[in-house]
Parts: sequence; structure tokens; C-alpha cells
Amino acid sequence: MRHDSDLLADENGVKTKTFHKGALIYKEGQDSKVAYLIKQGRVAVHRIIGNKRVNLGERGPGQIFGEMGIISGEKRTANAEALDFTEVIILDRPLLRTMLVKSPRPVQIITGFLVDRVKTLSSRITERPSGNMFYSVCRVLALHYKAAAASAPRPGLFEISYAEVCRAIKDILLISQIEIDEIVEKLAKMAVIELTEIKSAYYRADPLLDTKKKGPEFVMDRSLRIPDQEKFLQVAKNLSKELRAPSDFSCDLEFMDLSDFAREAEAGPEMIYRKIGFREIPENLFFFHKPSALAYIERMGKDFFQRAKRPRLKIEDLETVDDIAAVDNATLQEVFSSLGFHKLAVLAAMAGEEAQEKIYKNLSKKIAKVVQDEAQNLGDMDEDEAAGVEQELMDRIKSLKGLGS
Repeated sequence: MRHDSDLLADENGVKTKTFHKGALIYKEGQDSKVAYLIKQGRVAVHRIIGNKRVNLGERGPGQIFGEMGIISGEKRTANAEALDFTEVIILDRPLLRTMLVKSPRPVQIITGFLVDRVKTLSSRITERPSGNMFYSVCRVLALHYKAAAASAPRPGLFEISYAEVCRAIKDILLISQIEIDEIVEKLAKMAVIELTEIKSAYYRADPLLDTKKKGPEFVMDRSLRIPDQEKFLQVAKNLSKELRAPSDFSCDLEFMDLSDFAREAEAGPEMIYRKIGFREIPENLFFFHKPSALAYIERMGKDFFQRAKRPRLKIEDLETVDDIAAVDNATLQEVFSSLGFHKLAVLAAMAGEEAQEKIYKNLSKKIAKVVQDEAQNLGDMDEDEAAGVEQELMDRIKSLKGLGS
């Protein structure tokens, strides 16, 4: 969230402040020194509870927000965010108290009563889980399993993909992968479902021995089985009754998993993985669920994280200059010899660190120095030219491998 704003004061000493769209006006826990009267724009008031954004309402022109802290003398109990370009009049504590003192006594009594009611209502917003959400996940899980059973080639017990059912749950419910995992783990502990890990591993070719060496195993997916569907829903229903009923406030997820991120970006998860690997997406956007992450590290062992193996990329899957990291050196040397210094410099300038290093390694030291100097002096590249050179590189590699242009 941005905090950019401009503070102005007119000849009467009235202070106004402007906030750009998305700016955070104040945060929960801050001191409450002023309130705000909206001249133009819209403001959303919300709290962050665990992994959820709990919306407490919106304010528009002529409405006041942030007054509770001044009246009660306590710290901010919520966050306020500008939904549009917003201009507000700043109301300090003396001004508000003066306005309240000058108001009729019944108004003062009603105001005090409303303050107590809002404080009580705010305290009810806790981090306890939603019973309805728990049961909703169980119902979607049961329906997905039942549909799979109906289309199974033969009746009886069978398994479904955990990753697949999670996608179905997230498409229907506003819930994160972390929350699904917590619910499913609880169901597994109660033995109403069974989870089995499906492991895989990368294999690396050993050219000397003409064999393939197996790398560390990783969990590719998990299979899920419901031994007794009727018992499953009954247990889920009984358990949901023990949990607290959901709040009347609307909730949005404050965090999203990688699949949700890809969906919002209208891209596939594989493309997001690649962009993370190439450091095109800032690392501060991604978080790990600490208990799950620590358990995964323990399961895989520390040696697993000491080196990374690039999955083998087929020639027909090449798309960008960064993909040449998966192309053999002999092919690259032949292609580079026909491109010319300038095009090589354009490719080096737009390439990631790994691909850039591979470009220079497949040139003679003298030519690599010339290309490196030109790449550093290119400045702002023409996007059309860069795209054309990149496409030419891909076409030449594929053509040399017999795939045509």
C-alpha cells in the first residue's frame, strides 16, 4: 500500500489532505490523533484477520471516518484505504470534542452509546475459523468425489487427485490453499479421508556410464480417498456445529496462492514459475506457510536445496531468449555465428543472467567483449526490434534442429 498524500491548509486554518487510489490512510494499531471528513472520493475501512480481509464498510463524500479513536482515546482498530483519488478535511480531537460539547445532551448520550456498541461489535471479529466454510469445503469435496465415482469405469473404492479437487474448491469458494490444507489435514486425522503421497523424481543422464541417475524425490501430488461417503458428511456436519458461526461481515482473502495469482494475471502456473526463476517477479510477493514449509524441508532433507536441476526443455517449447539455457552449446555457436554483433548485443541486453552468461560463453573472448560493450551501451531498446531478433533466434535454433521456422 502507498502512503503518498499532500497536506494543505486554507486561510481559515482548515487542513485538507489528498490520497491517491490505493493509498493507506492509516493502519490498525496506530495512534488516533485525527479523524477525516471526505470531500471527494471513497474510502474502505477493513481489518486483516489471519488470512482474510474483513470489510467493515465504505465511506463517501460528506461522511466521517476515523472518529472512534479520538472519541474513545484508543488506538486505531481498523485500516482505512482510499478506493479512488480522495480529498479529506482533517478533524483533530479538540475540534471534535468542541463539536460534541456544543451538541444537545441527548446527542452526547446517543454518541456515547454508539461508541460502546461499535467497540463491542469490533471485538467480535476474531480469528476463529468459520464453521460454514469448513462444511462448505467438505460438501464440495464430497460432490467432487461423488461425480468422479459416477464416471469411474468400475464401482468400489477409488482415488482422486488432491490437486484437482483443490482447484475445484478454490473455483467455488473464496478460500486459499493453506486453509484447504488445514481442513483436509483435520479430516485425515479423524480418518474420514485417506491421503497418499504420489512421489516423483528428476533423472539426470550420465554420459560416461550411459545411464540415468535418480535425483531426490519430491511430492508431485496426493491421492485422496473417502472410504465411507455417508459417514464423511455426517462427521463434517457434526464438526461444523462445534465451530463458531461465520461473521456477518464480508471477507476477501488477503493472501492468494500461486494458482490464484496466475489466474488473476491470466497466465498459466508454469509461466509464473518461470518468471519467478528468472527473477522477473519480486520475491517479496511470495510467502510460505511456516509449519508446512518447515515440515517440507524436514521431509526433503537439506541436501535437496543445495542445487537445482532445470527440467529438460524440448526444442519445440522454446519461447524466449532465456530458454537458450536448455540448448546445447554446439547449436548455439552455429546460430550465433550467423546473427552478427548487433543482434547478439540485443539478445544479451534482454537476456536473464543465466542466458546472458551462456551467450558470452559461446563466443570467442574478443567477440564476447565487443558484444558485451555494445549491449551495455544500447540504452532503451526498440521493443519491436528486440521481439524480432528474439523470434529470429528461436526460428534459427528450431530450423537447425529440423523443426522448421
